[in-house]
Amino acid sequence: MGAPEPGRIRVGLLCDGPVLQRWQAAAIRAVLAVPGVELCVVIEQVIPEAPSGHALGDQARRPWGSALYRRWRRTLFRPGAMAMEDLREELAGVPLLRCAPEEVGKGQRFGQMDLEAIREHRPDVLLRFGFGILKGAILDLPTHGVWSFHHGDPAHFRGGPPGLWEIMRDSPVTGAILQRLTERLDGGAVLHQGWFKTIDHSLQETVDTVLMHSAAWPALVMRRLLAGETDAAQGAVPPTLGPLYRYPGNLDFLTFLWKQFSNKLRFHREELQEHEEWNIGVLYQPIHVLLEEEQSLNIRWLPAPGTNSFRADPFGYLAEDGQLNVLYEKFDHASRTGSIARLRPKRDNVLKRSRTMLENGTHLSYPYVVEREGQVFVIPEHAASGRVDLYRVNPDNDGMERVGTLLDEPLFDPTLFEHEGRWWLFGTKAPLTNVALYAYHAERFEGPYRPHLLNPLKHDIRSARPAGTPFEHEGQLWRPAQDSSLTYGGRIALNRVLELSPGRFREETVKFFGPLEGSLWNKGLHTVAAVGDITLVDGKRFVSVPERRKEAKERKLRRLKRNRE
Repeated sequence: MGAPEPGRIRVGLLCDGPVLQRWQAAAIRAVLAVPGVELCVVIEQVIPEAPSGHALGDQARRPWGSALYRRWRRTLFRPGAMAMEDLREELAGVPLLRCAPEEVGKGQRFGQMDLEAIREHRPDVLLRFGFGILKGAILDLPTHGVWSFHHGDPAHFRGGPPGLWEIMRDSPVTGAILQRLTERLDGGAVLHQGWFKTIDHSLQETVDTVLMHSAAWPALVMRRLLAGETDAAQGAVPPTLGPLYRYPGNLDFLTFLWKQFSNKLRFHREELQEHEEWNIGVLYQPIHVLLEEEQSLNIRWLPAPGTNSFRADPFGYLAEDGQLNVLYEKFDHASRTGSIARLRPKRDNVLKRSRTMLENGTHLSYPYVVEREGQVFVIPEHAASGRVDLYRVNPDNDGMERVGTLLDEPLFDPTLFEHEGRWWLFGTKAPLTNVALYAYHAERFEGPYRPHLLNPLKHDIRSARPAGTPFEHEGQLWRPAQDSSLTYGGRIALNRVLELSPGRFREETVKFFGPLEGSLWNKGLHTVAAVGDITLVDGKRFVSVPERRKEAKERKLRRLKRNRE
């Protein structure tokens, strides 16, 4: 096959028919929305009819040992991502081939006539949403290979079903990969990979999250190819592979149902009884000490917040008199909203009354500070507004003035920094506010900010959402991020940024920091912010908040009433 057309990618679709699962339909639509991508052929599998009087191996293919799981999956398991969608109208006009590959052991091999028929359509990529385990020449026929999903981290969970064994094995995350298939079972070259929170009390929610939010990955890799990243379709074969899982046996499945039910009870109990209280700590050392293997940290915690409130997301600046000023989210449990307040802690942690710097009746948090040209600018999170706004601390240091809008899109934990002559704005978006990282860039501080070519840059609940100020140390850029795999804001991931440009992004998680043992707030840590040679942190503990407990009970009663109606 000749070289692909410049600026174009021809995609073929491998499927079992025009009716596909919702997540598969979403992946196809995302691919076709990429400028320069066209669907050149649909290849449907011809499934032979069973001989007269036989049920095509229904007994043999579905052994009684896993009958309970299979029955439950057919009758009770209803994730929205696996609902069926008919794509006949959308695929109308695309050339259709019907192929019957030869069964070879546990795999399938295309015959020469079918291979020639596919080759005539000159596909650059074949997306696999059907057929079986593919073998032979079909894998090398497209210019960039055959791409397929595996919903599970191949280093730990090969096979399936997705999410189930992660719940059984208490894995806090469920992985997924888009791979370029090879002859190695579950060992293709990984083109894109992500990790999502395992919702241990709901397999259905876990599956919906993983399937729907990984569906955009083929389009992402194609955008990289079209941008000239010629190695984007090469991928890397995992060095090690985990155990191969299969459908659970009847006893295992009963154990799974009990475990999921027990986790659900625990989830409801914790929602009623445990509520987060965050507080601020001051470390009189520069932020890069967090990179050291042996740390000697003397964090001074502020006095406990008042009843029914907490302090989180600290960022700071030094006043002209050298006094540390800390901006933070002041959260009120009764109203369920946050405002931006200011404290001026001294080394003995004696506090005067905090001052409210910004409030508007809705939720504000994460008052990210940028000091520039002698002025203190603040970018608070206000996702409900649908935009990212820039503020400035007023000359009297007792309030904030709105300067303008940096981005007409909502971002969670918007983080702005300069790197190699370009301004970068990082943040996450709903609904995966702890998982999917987005970036925007501009030549000037004020903007305009344009989206990164590869948005979202990554899907990883362990290291995506910003967690404070990026910093440089020994010529390298470091980006703190939240790890919320075990609990929201559980600890900090320190990511070394290896490549950052408008068309490329790579980073690696080098180490984790927190939570801080030996303190009262030792159940989480989700902000680290540099203020010169001072580092601000926050910590979490769980307390019982009567207002929140009452609200949770009322919410559960309303939900129960709706379910009965």
